[in-house]
Amino acid sequence: MPADDSDQLLSDALACVSGTWLAEGYRFEPVAGGTMAAVWRGIPSSAQSPDVAVRLTPKPAGLISRIAELVDAVTGVECPRTLAVATVETGTGPRTVQVCTWIGKGGADRSNPYGLGQDLAQLHAALARPDAGDFTDRRLTFERGPVPSPDQELPHWYVARHLWRDRILPRLAQDLASLRPQPIHGDLHWDNVVAGSGGGGFGFIDFDKVMHAPPVFDLAKLLATGFFVLQGDRARYQQARATDLLAGYRSIRPLEEAEVAAIEGFVVILNGEIARLGYAYDVPAYRDQANAVGAWWTNRRRQRPQDPLGLRERKDAPAAQQLRLPDNDS
Repeated sequence: MPADDSDQLLSDALACVSGTWLAEGYRFEPVAGGTMAAVWRGIPSSAQSPDVAVRLTPKPAGLISRIAELVDAVTGVECPRTLAVATVETGTGPRTVQVCTWIGKGGADRSNPYGLGQDLAQLHAALARPDAGDFTDRRLTFERGPVPSPDQELPHWYVARHLWRDRILPRLAQDLASLRPQPIHGDLHWDNVVAGSGGGGFGFIDFDKVMHAPPVFDLAKLLATGFFVLQGDRARYQQARATDLLAGYRSIRPLEEAEVAAIEGFVVILNGEIARLGYAYDVPAYRDQANAVGAWWTNRRRQRPQDPLGLRERKDAPAAQQLRLPDNDS
């Protein structure tokens, strides 16, 4: 948005939270937000005050406050702490203002998927605490993706999703109880993972999509959005790194066989969601990624129909050899 509009929006947002949090002594700079949010970073003049994030989101203030109560009580892993929540009127309607602590020191270390799996397992354990609150009104759902024009060849992402549809959706519904639904992050892609401020580990941000769903959905979203590398119009799956992610998670929190099997279905469906966002927000990179990954899935289904992601433990292998894969990607 134009600088003048951004400055006015920030000024209005800060005025709305002035009763509970004062911006005096801070300077603000805009940072990239998600598809539906605007974000500013507040840098204090005094080292005794924390850096903050001022976020504007279309989610209602009541929901943001509920999520803040859940996340503020998380211990063991780094998450933002909410300082103020209010509602501001904008030219496009009401928006919720959330002021929270700014966490992390830049992008996360992608070379340590094992450590990320450990920290994610700790996050899930903290979100599942008995006093976490009831989020069953926010269950996992998927919007139907765009239907391709009948006069064009079906894109690969569409074919891949429908090849799995009859197998995935009934299985997920049948196994829902064994998938242990609980409050989870809900939007865990790499942009919502940051380097821990303490010099190690990982932090997690942007909890607006907290939902009551199987924890493996968060793992699947990481895989769908960060473990496929595009090379031209082809996708390469980083199997060794994906296996390390699950090994790290399992070192803290065991996974049932049904949970690991469900990851496959979630990854395929999420690839269709990437395509839907690419069409809804006109992001060609999303559409290209979804199509390349869809082609990978279609080919993989013929090669390894029982374990396409290579994530299941071999029951006949010694424990020390389980989950060990070649370093080459596929």
